[in-house]
Amino acid sequence: WLHGLLGRGEGGKGQITVLDLSLVPSDVLTTVVSVLGRLVFEAAQRYRRAYRVTMPTVLVLEEAHNFVERQSYENDDGGQGARCRQVFEKIAKEGRKFGVGLMLSSQRPAELSPTIVAQCNSFLLHRIVNDRDQELVTRLSPDSSGTLLKELPSLPTQKAILMGIATEIPLV
Repeated sequence: WLHGLLGRGEGGKGQITVLDLSLVPSDVLTTVVSVLGRLVFEAAQRYRRAYRVTMPTVLVLEEAHNFVERQSYENDDGGQGARCRQVFEKIAKEGRKFGVGLMLSSQRPAELSPTIVAQCNSFLLHRIVNDRDQELVTRLSPDSSGTLLKELPSLPTQKAILMGIATEIPLV
């Protein structure tokens, strides 16, 4: 079933599969996303056990703050949102050993699960004007990037700051 949905990536060629879930009703969206994430992660685990190699996979969550929201008393109902966050927290913590990476895209990084954000090793930051979001980014970044991060609220369109293990020094 998963091969039919995502493909096989045969012949050593990579494959990109985009699942557009924009028409999925919002009341079941987090359930659908968490089930898909869990299926992909478990398939990667089984693949590694069966073939003794990993099948490199990257899951990309667009508007990630909707799926891996920071736990709080207001939103921790133990329901769909909490289960979705738990699935992706597990992927963030354990996915690398099975070849599964996680890429998050969010306009509200302060609303993301701290467990997941702590596992991130590279950041591509576009303009951020919200104070809470800027504070989070400042805490996550090395001291040497302080001057560069002060530019976040005024970064022009199509400019970003790259920092983390993807680059030796933070750069625009």
